Amino acid sequence: MTTTEPEITSSTDIDVLSNMAYVDGPNHDAMKWLRDNEPLFKQTIVDPVMIGESWVVTRHEDVKAVSTDLDHFGNFEGHNLRNDHRPDELTHLLMVDRPRHTEMRLMASRRFTPKVVRRYTEHYHALAGRILDEALETNTFDVVELLSVEFPMAAIVELMGTPADDHDQLLRWSNATISNLDPEYSPTADARDQAMREMAGYAMDLAEKRAADPQDDIATVLAQQIASGELTQQEYVGYVVLLFVAGNETTRNNISWGVNALAENPDQWELLKSDPETHLDGAVEEITRWASPVNYMSRTVHTPTELHGQRLEVGEKVALMYLSANRDERVFEDPFRFDITRSPNPQIAFGMGAHFCLGAHLARLETKAMLAEMVKRIDTIEMAGDVEHVWSSFINGIKRLPVTFTLK
Repeated sequence: MTTTEPEITSSTDIDVLSNMAYVDGPNHDAMKWLRDNEPLFKQTIVDPVMIGESWVVTRHEDVKAVSTDLDHFGNFEGHNLRNDHRPDELTHLLMVDRPRHTEMRLMASRRFTPKVVRRYTEHYHALAGRILDEALETNTFDVVELLSVEFPMAAIVELMGTPADDHDQLLRWSNATISNLDPEYSPTADARDQAMREMAGYAMDLAEKRAADPQDDIATVLAQQIASGELTQQEYVGYVVLLFVAGNETTRNNISWGVNALAENPDQWELLKSDPETHLDGAVEEITRWASPVNYMSRTVHTPTELHGQRLEVGEKVALMYLSANRDERVFEDPFRFDITRSPNPQIAFGMGAHFCLGAHLARLETKAMLAEMVKRIDTIEMAGDVEHVWSSFINGIKRLPVTFTLK
């Protein structure tokens, strides 16, 4: 937790939703205070690109409860708190409710089952190894630039069936769509909208190519759904954009936070190196808990209900704070200790219920492959500078992570 912030005595000045509140990373002290004192907190959001206010849910059990309560909470009015939500322009899995959500999810879910994902194991280890070998030609470098960005983007480009040469452009679009006020990624709403338009055009070009020349990739699967009438063009575009963005952003930040945690907890790195076969899976789960790459998802109340004695009315927003839930002392013993042997580890960074992350198994495999290849090559990990964070309350992102490695 932070140690330089003044002691919190009330929720009056707490801000866990505005983008500028995350310039220096998340304020864990504020979220802990809310968990202990005001687990259902209504925040006025002082951010021009966001909706004016939202309920904030910070405890693990409450995040789980709202996530699985489809009778009172829905996604159609948006999965985050940006004020430019336009469901008539872009529709994807995180913006639809049952039964349409179930129908759309099934269209691509077969590509992300544990059995299918396991087929990529050897290939992803080889891919992670090649990326590491290139990066480790120098001992000190930005992990985000050379590792965290490269690996998941290469993986999702392969799955979608797009040219490797499009990697950099897809990355720029992805950065612009997930950030809100970050001057490096999308400094204005117009810049973000332009990135969305260009990415939508790219998706439609891809659909036309796959209609004429089907391939064994997800783009073909989805393009065929347009031809059969199962997907509208708008739904197809939203699906493709979501897979490109979510398929790289979340794992990117999982890997970044993981390297950061291992650098700052050398005893855990030594433990992982000493017996990777025993500890790799636990390390992946603890890194995912620690990182919580998506800070929150929002829901909209569609049937009145109550939580913690408060009445929640139709149309009100609720922010489910995964990052807070994954540090909840009611569930995790000593939650601010990074511990790759933590068991049980009921982290909920991938969400819960109907909207559980479609690519969770893939994200776990990619994180595990990178860790396994690091263990083979690297002796020590040390921070070589300050961490720079993405200016976003939605994505718990790292922009730069300078690290020094020594090789075995």
